[in-house]
Amino acid sequence: MTKTGYHFHSPGELSKSGVLDVGLKCAHSCRFCYYSFMAEARESVSGQGGGQHDALRHAAFRSTADCLAIVDHLADRGLINFDITGGEPTMHEGLPQIVRRARERGLSVRVITLGQFLRQKNGPHLLDTLLDAGVTDFLFSLHSASEEGFFAATRGSLGKVLAAMGALDRVGFQYCANTVIHAGNLADLPRIAEMSAARGVYHHNFIVFNAYYRWDSPASIAGLQAAYADIAGPLTRAVEILDTAGVAVTIRYLPLCAAPGLEKHIVGVVGVHHDPHEWRNRAGNPDREPAYCAEPLPVPVDGPRDIYALKRMEGGQGERRLDFGPDGAVDIVAERGDAFKVFPAHCRGCAAMDYCDGLDPKYILLHGLSGLAPFAEMPGSGALIDARRAYLPAFVLKREPLADMRGAIANLPGRATQP
Repeated sequence: MTKTGYHFHSPGELSKSGVLDVGLKCAHSCRFCYYSFMAEARESVSGQGGGQHDALRHAAFRSTADCLAIVDHLADRGLINFDITGGEPTMHEGLPQIVRRARERGLSVRVITLGQFLRQKNGPHLLDTLLDAGVTDFLFSLHSASEEGFFAATRGSLGKVLAAMGALDRVGFQYCANTVIHAGNLADLPRIAEMSAARGVYHHNFIVFNAYYRWDSPASIAGLQAAYADIAGPLTRAVEILDTAGVAVTIRYLPLCAAPGLEKHIVGVVGVHHDPHEWRNRAGNPDREPAYCAEPLPVPVDGPRDIYALKRMEGGQGERRLDFGPDGAVDIVAERGDAFKVFPAHCRGCAAMDYCDGLDPKYILLHGLSGLAPFAEMPGSGALIDARRAYLPAFVLKREPLADMRGAIANLPGRATQP
């Protein structure tokens, strides 16, 4: 359903959004960046003796011609919206041209950025150029509420992000924010929420740190992966602040029982492709041909992708032991993928298992199961629990640059009575 400036995505339907990976080149140094290891693998640059982010500096961007071709393929395949990501897409010289092509093809387009290069000291601002080109939305990274904390996490400047956000606020342009939750910013989560609430953010994503690629052991994620019992309190307070301000909130990659009371905000690998902002096409393939990258993924309407399908141990009561050598062992009763995410014996009988991601085995070995409690009941259908389906603010997609998204959220049916 399309209204003035925005699209309301029917809960339970598959996303109509895609992504354009412009390449992995990036000047930033986010501590929790798993793209840094992806770049390392693709560029065959060893991290031994060098920095984690060295390969990002050597990585290349796609040609502008390839990017434009992907935009055309996305439009031809019936998508209505897409994100531009990298690397750092604002470093790509063809970005304004890509945005213009998207608008010509009737696509809304959101740029994912750390916001460091949008307002240059000299010459025209890239932000103004992108606004003139018709950019629909931005997704800014807000990983700390202080300049010192932001620098420690990214080697970037929070002031530069806030300056870009302030420039958009002055022209009535609303946007989104991303926060990666890690051990170093837990206490900051409520203050980050206050920053978003006081500015033009209409949708805030909290993404629990993902231990992909070379984070392959409990020791490697120690100091980055926070315990869920420590996340729950500050995250709950942050969500309360944003809810009160009329900002939609999504929490990625957290087990449903890890933050009691926030279940309606949580969506992970199970329901992610039913989220209107999520990417339906092939992501993470910056070296593949445009037609391949734009190809929609095969996702069942009533469940997650096959690679994330729930596999219970034989008979429903059996267990399987995953042995991680010196790190220990985990007894599981179900898994997603090849033990990509698992359900320990603690989860046996949980009513939410069909809708929950489960846990990373490395997390269990590092932190155990403190704070996790199985559900006696969890109503739902398809890939989404009923509470998520009923949380309508999560399903509003921005389609025009100056759309009043907070106004759209406030006017949703039943919004005035929702907590």
